[in-house]
Amino acid sequence: MILVLLCGLLLLAGCGVEPQAAPQPLTVPAPQTSQPARSSDTAGLELTVYFVRGADLVPARRTVDFLTPAEALDALVAGPTRAEVIAGLRTALAPQVLSVDVGLPGGITSVAVTTEFTGISGGNQLLAVAQVVWTLTGLEGTQQVRFLLDGVPVEVPTDTGLTEAPVGRDNFSSVAPPASPGSPPR
Repeated sequence: MILVLLCGLLLLAGCGVEPQAAPQPLTVPAPQTSQPARSSDTAGLELTVYFVRGADLVPARRTVDFLTPAEALDALVAGPTRAEVIAGLRTALAPQVLSVDVGLPGGITSVAVTTEFTGISGGNQLLAVAQVVWTLTGLEGTQQVRFLLDGVPVEVPTDTGLTEAPVGRDNFSSVAPPASPGSPPR
């Protein structure tokens, strides 16, 4: 072992590597302290997303690698499967990219929306907002959702009118899935 170390030192000395005059700090990335829930098997984790049938939300299951708001939004924006469309499901969301900013106090998840989202019209506005809210509030740690466009709160429709405040499932009882847990009686 010592012989190997001596050979290594001789090689370094022979190739012109000079010692440093002073120690140089190294930047080492800090270890991540918390990991999102991840599947330990190939089956993945189950996530519930909400689509539309008629004027009501309908739950649909998806398999994901992580149970995060970002993955939930990706699954939601991907829309219903062909079989779900044949069964009468649709989405009120226009094709777009939605991003999240998790970690706000009080269980609020912010969703950065695009102009495509704010341009949804008619009855689809309430349904699109409700789809996002019901999907995200099904995740641990999210009780309400705030919608932002370029960092500014966006007015969204609820059962009682427009609001810039964070909204939860109780703001959308008119479109709640029939007999779903946490929804008020219709």
